[in-house]
Amino acid sequence: MIKEKNITHENGDYWVLRSTKQACYFVMVSGATHSTSESAYPLDADGKSIAIARCDYLAGRKRGDEVR
Repeated sequence: MIKEKNITHENGDYWVLRSTKQACYFVMVSGATHSTSESAYPLDADGKSIAIARCDYLAGRKRGDEVR
């Protein structure tokens, strides 16, 4: 069961889920009826920062932001 306290970052249709059961951070994509996992990273400080960066990158691509 996903709890709000396990959502560590949100950006549009993308969000980061902290999962202690699988020991990782998931980058999730919101859908019409449910969310799906786009990628996963280790449950540590580096994994969290990479997951947040990936989340923001995907949200920016969807908006059409220029990627540098």
